[in-house]
Amino acid sequence: MSVDFKEFFSRHNEIQLTKIKPEMAAFLENQMEAIGKGDIGFLPRRFRNRLWWYGFAPTPDRKRELLTLLDWWIGPTFSNLPMHHGSLDRTDPFDAVLEEGKVLRFEVMPRQTMNQRNANHVRTARDSVRTSLWRLGRLINTRPPSEFDAPRSTVEVLDDLGHAISAQDRSIAMACLRELEATADLDQSNMAFLRLRAFAGFQDWKSLLSDRDLEHVLAMRRPARVTLAIQQAVYASRFAMHDQAGREQDLLDALTELPFTFRALRADSTPSTRAQVVTEFLIALESESKDYFAQAIEESGAIDDDLPQHLKNILNTHRKIPLEEFSGAAETAVENPAPGPTRTPLEQAIEMMLCSEFEAAIEVALKLDPGLPSANILLSCARELESQKHASAVSHYISAHGLREVIGGANAQLRANLSWLEDFLQEKAGLNWHSWLAALGDSTRSAVLDSDAGTTGSWPPLNRTVLAGWLLGAPPEALGRLGEIGGQFMAVHREVFTADGAAELNERVLAGLALGGKSSAGVRVQTQALLDYLLSANPTARIFNDALMWTEDIVSANISPMTISWVVDILQTATATPTAVASKATEKFFHSVIGLLRPFKTALSPTDIEALKIVSDELSQTVPGDLLAVQDKDTDPGAPFRYLADSKVVLYSLTESATIRAAQILRVLAPGIDVETSAEYDGSGKLAAQAANADVFVLVTASAKHAASDFITAKRGKRPIILVNSRGSSAILRELAKG
Repeated sequence: MSVDFKEFFSRHNEIQLTKIKPEMAAFLENQMEAIGKGDIGFLPRRFRNRLWWYGFAPTPDRKRELLTLLDWWIGPTFSNLPMHHGSLDRTDPFDAVLEEGKVLRFEVMPRQTMNQRNANHVRTARDSVRTSLWRLGRLINTRPPSEFDAPRSTVEVLDDLGHAISAQDRSIAMACLRELEATADLDQSNMAFLRLRAFAGFQDWKSLLSDRDLEHVLAMRRPARVTLAIQQAVYASRFAMHDQAGREQDLLDALTELPFTFRALRADSTPSTRAQVVTEFLIALESESKDYFAQAIEESGAIDDDLPQHLKNILNTHRKIPLEEFSGAAETAVENPAPGPTRTPLEQAIEMMLCSEFEAAIEVALKLDPGLPSANILLSCARELESQKHASAVSHYISAHGLREVIGGANAQLRANLSWLEDFLQEKAGLNWHSWLAALGDSTRSAVLDSDAGTTGSWPPLNRTVLAGWLLGAPPEALGRLGEIGGQFMAVHREVFTADGAAELNERVLAGLALGGKSSAGVRVQTQALLDYLLSANPTARIFNDALMWTEDIVSANISPMTISWVVDILQTATATPTAVASKATEKFFHSVIGLLRPFKTALSPTDIEALKIVSDELSQTVPGDLLAVQDKDTDPGAPFRYLADSKVVLYSLTESATIRAAQILRVLAPGIDVETSAEYDGSGKLAAQAANADVFVLVTASAKHAASDFITAKRGKRPIILVNSRGSSAILRELAKG
């Protein structure tokens, strides 16, 4: 397309090509060259402290594609794209000369004001947008016309990521995150959200708080579960030890050391955990009113009996006056602020909106006299936030004051915002995990299943009663669909399946994975975890037999030369309890697995063969000779472990089946090793002695409480710990073999 670049950087554009930095000049030269060749390109326009970017496409179809990509890469975080959808402003003389069918524009948000804090946000937004546009342009213009080896879809990778978090398999989870970063289908913000949620899923608070994009995330709107994850990390790293000991002054001292960027760490939802209550209460001490504290204290009793008095003590210590006497000073200060420029509430709300302080603007505007000015502020801010809580409050205000008819006669933008509000609330009313489960068996509601990770990230988990009711009554088609796309669902509801008495629920999910027929790393680690959970819950004979039947189907769909060790791990897990060994179903399962292994027997490792021998001996069976024959008679299967001779080795995991199997194999392959297994909880004297005295300590992080991991690390001091981030004995032996 033909663009007059000289004209673009002249009238109504304060950017002058002769006065910009060299790196920016090089960037714009590349963009103009791309546009001139008929490729995608982006050019900036600055005018009266506002900044727009214009996207140029060779055809209208490419423009539509570009708009979709910009929604992913830039979206509502740093632009007005959701509000204006890239449209040119024909009342703007600058836009009037541009070719609308091939050009789009968006403004970078927030806008610049005199506020210093806002200036930092403006700089962050502008830098982020420029970087994203540079990357997006490169990807679009250099992508090949066709692909021989198409990567997995983002949906498939996200599903595996969910399964990996649910199964506590860090290796698979980190591989999924790397794959998503490599494909670049998600923008920087969404990738940061996923990383933070993954770290939270593994209770890796150190990694979460040191994430490279955390400061960026704290400065923007984010899904509720991301905010809760950050709150949990802050609580665990700064407040937990003082809170659990009831040391109010130490909590307040820790608060003073909390970086300023965390001071707005408030979630939309009603607090549901002690970490959320305490963290939000502490950061609210300098800003909230008496009414907030009274309500927070009253509601905290539903979470922990000791919390109300504990919070009162915190407040009394902070205020230096009893709660019941806390009334006059704070309220008087609000009513009689220090002398300064007088602004009306409407002016305050407008300034807050322009500074991207949308929540505060809504809070002020809801108290304004009803009319078009207040409606405009409320609707604009609600659309920016896309929060059901705020949208509902705005809708109630508009209805209560009869503003719909007034807005109907207003400008097109205001009417569009009202239409968006109504559509948004209608959509949100039916979006949650309950409706998601219902849609698995109802093809007419399939749109719910397309909800992205950002949307599902704001959904609260289902309670066990509701989830169990669905699982136990779901038809095969719905279970199979759960097996195909249920990774994120399983990540959110992991605690339901690890709880006591959840054997039948685990069996139902195994049925779903089998009926889904999917082969992926996520399905494999989830199968291993569900079997572990099921066996630890003392299943009935019927549930155990059904679980083995479904597991056989999953193994059949997932077996390959690359997954042989996983198959052997599954067999070891399924035969790890005395009840399982005594079951006829286990014997049948053993022979079925042997049959499935036979075509891939050359892929069996020495440790795999040794594991098969141990299981067969326990079941009073034999391993077929053709499987044993693949082992090289001249190779020492114990060679990788000889360095451990005369060493004391401790294998720690709360899933004892894996460590017991690994210890059995080590004793056979390298008889000189002194091997112990441990499943002690943190703080026990036995675990302290094992951690302090072992020559080699193996910690299976995929099956260990975070507190236990910290306890072991502390007791080991500077002595090394071998971390195993996956389940199964093969993962333990693989890490030990590395030396």
